[in-house]
Amino acid sequence: MFRPEIRQYNIEYDQKETDVKFLSKQLETHLKERFNVLVSTVEYGIQDGHLVREGTKEPFIESIKKGRDLIQSLSKDTINVDREREDAEVTGFEKIDSFLSDPKTPLNSKMLSISPNGEKGSKYQHNFYDIFSLKEKNGKRCVELSRYSSALTRADYARQLQLDPNSPPEAKDFLANPKQFADLSITPEEIHKLLHKKHEYMAPSDFMEIWTSPLVQTFVKRYLLKRDARSFNAVLNAADEVWQNGNKGQTYEGYSLYKLSHAIVKQFEEKSVRQAGGQCPGKSGADTSDSAFSVSDFGLIPDKFGKRTFKCPACGKTNVRPENKRITNCQHCGSSKVAC
Repeated sequence: MFRPEIRQYNIEYDQKETDVKFLSKQLETHLKERFNVLVSTVEYGIQDGHLVREGTKEPFIESIKKGRDLIQSLSKDTINVDREREDAEVTGFEKIDSFLSDPKTPLNSKMLSISPNGEKGSKYQHNFYDIFSLKEKNGKRCVELSRYSSALTRADYARQLQLDPNSPPEAKDFLANPKQFADLSITPEEIHKLLHKKHEYMAPSDFMEIWTSPLVQTFVKRYLLKRDARSFNAVLNAADEVWQNGNKGQTYEGYSLYKLSHAIVKQFEEKSVRQAGGQCPGKSGADTSDSAFSVSDFGLIPDKFGKRTFKCPACGKTNVRPENKRITNCQHCGSSKVAC
């Protein structure tokens, strides 16, 4: 849930990730959130008293803590309206982790974690809830996470959970206090029906048509090899291309039949990324924290960079030109329209 970035998707974690299967799943999850898929699922194993992601031994709570610490370190010199919320998310997941990993906890136990929109100025402006279900597969306990997009206000959540809608909990309070269900027979779908409010979303089946398309998978494979901002943005642009053509009743060309030309690759890498919301902050392109002259690295101190700062004509974000050098692509969106 935590991402090490305030503005956009940060590829620094991906460059260090050795589990390619996990990284591909992260890309899929990112696109689901970008397209506001109604429900997405993730499975955790249980090891040494903690929930762990597939293929790893590190407790997932430790990953969340690292993400919290990193994202807060990026904003340590600024007023951060999200600090209490981020701390609350750790607190809430600790409760989920300890309860569902306990061997004494009955199978089919469930916990609900609500993540409402943040307050004004928050980078968390998306609304969803997670339902954690304790299951058993092949003789081993595991936890299935079902994430649903939501249109409920904090007052709506309070009303549905029999709390005071006139004085609803703040987002941090919801996150720090996940709800445990005493009824073991209740299903995630029944909990969802209790909370669901009609809103725009994408059906999971429609998303899978986008994700499994030859065009998107071609660029996913390129990103897994290159792991830079341009190849990441190409994945997003390819997904949008398939989605937009699908809305027109068209099927995009079968790129699996031949190798993409350099011109086509460049087209998808340099195209401005559509700004989109999602269930987590930053679903509108890749940050270039791997660049030694990234704005996110240096903080745009005017007297330090002088006239070497300029705005990209395509995305409007500020770039920093290295001393005595030119740049050919925007450090944020990858556009070649930069004029410096």
